[in-house]
Amino acid sequence: MSALWLQMRFSIARMGFIPLALLGIVILFGRNRFWIGIWPESGAAVQVSAVFLSIFAAGVAALIAARVESRGLHEQAAAAAIRPFVIELSRFTAALLWLASPYLIVVIAGFVATAVKLFPPGVGIYFEYVLIGAAMIVFGTAWGWLVGRLLTPLLAAVCAALSWFIGAAFLASTAGAAVMSGPPWMEVRFGAVGVRLAAVLLFAAVVCALPWRADWRGSFGRWVWVALLALVGTVTSFVNTSVVGHRAPVAKPLCIQGVMEYCLWPEHAKYVPMIQDLDRRLAALPVQLPAPERVVDYALSGSTEWIDEEIEVELPGAFPPEFDISTGSRWALARGIAAAILDSTFADCGHRTQPDPDHRWDQLHAWLEWRLAGGGTHDYSTNAPSDLQAAWSVGRQTAQRKSEQDQAGWVIKLIAEEKNRYCNAA
Repeated sequence: MSALWLQMRFSIARMGFIPLALLGIVILFGRNRFWIGIWPESGAAVQVSAVFLSIFAAGVAALIAARVESRGLHEQAAAAAIRPFVIELSRFTAALLWLASPYLIVVIAGFVATAVKLFPPGVGIYFEYVLIGAAMIVFGTAWGWLVGRLLTPLLAAVCAALSWFIGAAFLASTAGAAVMSGPPWMEVRFGAVGVRLAAVLLFAAVVCALPWRADWRGSFGRWVWVALLALVGTVTSFVNTSVVGHRAPVAKPLCIQGVMEYCLWPEHAKYVPMIQDLDRRLAALPVQLPAPERVVDYALSGSTEWIDEEIEVELPGAFPPEFDISTGSRWALARGIAAAILDSTFADCGHRTQPDPDHRWDQLHAWLEWRLAGGGTHDYSTNAPSDLQAAWSVGRQTAQRKSEQDQAGWVIKLIAEEKNRYCNAA
């Protein structure tokens, strides 16, 4: 322990603590902030910063490891009473602790931001996402240490940072090393995270056990192969494990009773006021439309079965309609609820006898979406055909410019025309 403390006191990695902590905070709060108040989303946002911090960790670790040999410190280690592996391991651990400390600051910031706002259910999931990021920090540091054992200090730092940037991007795209979001219908597979952590720690131990370049002599090739095999094994553990998977619907969702029943994932508790505002606007519409008895948050109805991470199967049967509120968009919520209400309105229609050139359904949907969202400018863009966009424009302008009485007459007229002309009774 005294050796580790000594290494931490004099490690140059301590110089990067403040700038890397500030970088992590900027990444955390600069990307978006809808995650605040939702533990899974908060954990995912925090671990994204770990990917960027690991790039700097690789460069700094390479610089430290290369400086040890360039300054002849390995000769002192060889003459010491303590085994060289223990000295090297303490040196690596000291660097890792300093390089992981900025990530710890980001973890604390993310925790406080959500805990102060609401402290909803699911805090354990937050720390599971944190461990995904921790694996990347350790892996990046170990990779940098390996490069530092092979090259001169400046060259090692540059090569380690650039190569890890490429490697991290590869792992993020092929192995899900960076989880970009954490919706509540996804869960962390703790066993897979444990496998990754064990693999990177073993890789770090192998790197620390490598002899110094001056001692390699004829065994150079053998030790390179040992390091490469350890690296391949670690990468394989990432590629062959999936750390997140689809979660089964909870038995007791968070439900709010209004004009109809709205059910959320418990982790989405912060959206209850948004649901209540929408329900008040629904009750205040100038015309009462048929509504389903119950609408649920995305993936909460149980209508979808996931074969694997990419293949889904829609199950037969009757399920409550779903809405998507995962990013906190009132417009996404309004779109989903509007579609559910119109589906109930036209539930007795089997199929269209002919296409509707005026897109009456879409006019109604745009009108209802605007009313339920509370007006304003929608927060999404679309490249839909011009005739469809024109229909949406008619619906929004009707909601903005016509009186309540005129809107009611317009809605009733369009519903009657849609039913009488463009669909058959089921």
